[in-house]
Amino acid sequence: MDESAKLVEVSSLSFAHEQGGQAQQILHNVSLHISAGEVTVLTGPSGSGKSTLLTIVGGLRSAFEGSVNVLGTELIGAPSATLVKTRRRIGFVFQQHNLSDALTVAQNIQMGLQHSGGHRRPDAAERITDIATQLGLRDHLKKYPDQLSGGQQQRAGIARALVGRPQLVLADEPTASLDKRTSESVMALFDELASRGGAVVLVTHDKRILDQADRVLSLEDGKVVPTADVMIEDAGKVLGKLMSSEPARLRRLLGYAHGLAQVAVADGKVVAEERAVIRQSLLDRGVLQPREVDLVMELALAQADAIGTDFLGSEDRNQLAAALRDVAEADERVVEAELRTIEKLLS
Repeated sequence: MDESAKLVEVSSLSFAHEQGGQAQQILHNVSLHISAGEVTVLTGPSGSGKSTLLTIVGGLRSAFEGSVNVLGTELIGAPSATLVKTRRRIGFVFQQHNLSDALTVAQNIQMGLQHSGGHRRPDAAERITDIATQLGLRDHLKKYPDQLSGGQQQRAGIARALVGRPQLVLADEPTASLDKRTSESVMALFDELASRGGAVVLVTHDKRILDQADRVLSLEDGKVVPTADVMIEDAGKVLGKLMSSEPARLRRLLGYAHGLAQVAVADGKVVAEERAVIRQSLLDRGVLQPREVDLVMELALAQADAIGTDFLGSEDRNQLAAALRDVAEADERVVEAELRTIEKLLS
């Protein structure tokens, strides 16, 4: 399969839900695509429409406005038989596991093979054992769901979704009840599926897995918003909280970052290798915690890139100059040092 192929194409999708005799708009003119070879995270606040979008893409919920093409099939207005056929090519990971209490773990996983039509394969039993082993469930195959912990039930649900090796996996909070190590194992399985030309879409609030995704899409109030806007807002809130709770610590981190940025840009460029060097250099000295090193590294590279690039147009410079002047005048006096600083920042 061509890994550049779009397995999911959503165009101008809107969806309203009837509540109390009135239509409540859930999705507003949503357009996005998911390509083969991608692990995509869909994030956003509760009630933003993430799970609704996932169920529409999975053919579990009908919409009537826009276009939703999944694995080459248009789902808007499609008959039930077409929706069922498409669903057989998709692996679903549900937030509530949806395991059958009357079946063992092995039998629940086997349901994933029956869902995809692969239960008669000669290697069906081997597939069940393999996926269970990879998810730490090999010793629990004969148990029933009520004999498992919440995390084990979640892993069984993931195994059921992946055992049939579907082209597309749609997962709603798949790592919510998993520890860090197990989450990493699950993400490795998702990466493996994507490497075979499939795709995975994860709805999640789990910030641990954002870095492991190929792409992050954000929904707010039923609309796709630029991911950068969300991250900038989150970063601003975090830095604001740090400044109010531990100002000395933040100033120290910013000082490290600023110094590193100045050195990194001294030769007029910032190369990718400098990222690893900055991180390792700080870790080796043992002065900063690993998570502090990550923050310093990103701040340093962002500063270095900004310093080394003429990113401000004339209008930007005018706006920045006005803002800097306002700051300088806040104490009702402007001293020579402030003017020199403004001039340096704008040079």
